[in-house]
Amino acid sequence: MALAITLGGCDLLMSGAFGPGFNGDFPSSSPIATYSRGTATVAIAGGESIVLDQLGAGANVDSMYGSEVRWTGPNGWNVRLSGAGFEFDGGGELMSPDGGYLTLDRIDDGKHSSTFDGSRCIVDITVIDASALRGSATCKGLEWYDVMDMLAGPAGPKPLDQPKFDAEVSFEAVR
Repeated sequence: MALAITLGGCDLLMSGAFGPGFNGDFPSSSPIATYSRGTATVAIAGGESIVLDQLGAGANVDSMYGSEVRWTGPNGWNVRLSGAGFEFDGGGELMSPDGGYLTLDRIDDGKHSSTFDGSRCIVDITVIDASALRGSATCKGLEWYDVMDMLAGPAGPKPLDQPKFDAEVSFEAVR
């Protein structure tokens, strides 16, 4: 049985599971865009506003995986947008045109913290193409987690003992 599964591959086991656009073939990933500069602003409710004026290396949008873009600055803050704009139906249709997974990170006094739970941010993409990625996010009830605890087992990481916070994020990346 194991030999049949190995030789038959995913097509036999999951025929049609990935949608009608696949026609039995798994699509190849292809680049949609690469970006070289950009800015993001994080406005913490009732607090500071952080401007991130640099893009991390390899900022891109890919047909199969969507966006992988990170904005950073000299103050230890980072914004990462993953998964926006992927075309995983095999037919060229955007499967996440208004989404993606946005997280905030900060490195302060040698400690790396992350908001971890991207479901706390509603992402609105206004442009995602070869020339630019633009949008905003409204984040409610964010909590900081210690990045070193991210692989804490089935129970997952526990939030740090800090108050929850809300944030508005705007971002742009261009060629």
